[in-house]
Amino acid sequence: MAQRHILMGDIIGSSKHDVRQLRKEFMGLVSLCNQKLEHDIISPYTVTLGDEFQGIATSLHAVIEAIFYMEETILRKGLEFKIRYVAVHGAIDTPINRLKAHTMMGAGLTKARKVLTDKRRGEPRFRFDLPDAHTMNQLNRLFLVLDGLTGRWDAEDGLLIFDMLANPHNEEVGVMHVKNRTQIWKRRRHLLIEEYRALKEAIMELGQ
Repeated sequence: MAQRHILMGDIIGSSKHDVRQLRKEFMGLVSLCNQKLEHDIISPYTVTLGDEFQGIATSLHAVIEAIFYMEETILRKGLEFKIRYVAVHGAIDTPINRLKAHTMMGAGLTKARKVLTDKRRGEPRFRFDLPDAHTMNQLNRLFLVLDGLTGRWDAEDGLLIFDMLANPHNEEVGVMHVKNRTQIWKRRRHLLIEEYRALKEAIMELGQ
């Protein structure tokens, strides 16, 4: 039985959103991720139940890349929903569907589904289930910190945050957002942009 890197996710509180608009935005997000990371995906991320997706990546690093890509695309586009993610390294017994993440079975998928549907109060938004206990625990802790940091960000600031992450030059970011260099510097400090960047680098290195 082949061990695969499975990523599943669902939208938190999907019933509170306009269903048609939410599905359009969600499917667009997943499609962009598949296009951007196509060389790191074995079975494309596929929207399954309207507010859920699943897929198989080539590696743990590729799973983490997909999570960050989706999170930062949500920022860039100013989307107002959040995703709960589950990453599992587990068995898939059936042939891999390389067109859509459907019609596959195995203990890994069953475990990922079980973790994803465990929505008890206080459960983390990012959860990893991996054979290496040290890596699993470290990723779960670091993503818990990351969620706490990004939880202070407002969707209306999403594009500004994305641009500050992409560009370290305050003056250039200021021109894009009609603000001066000092204003961007203050926003960068208040929103912990450099702390986020350092945390992301640590997580990406751990997933190598």
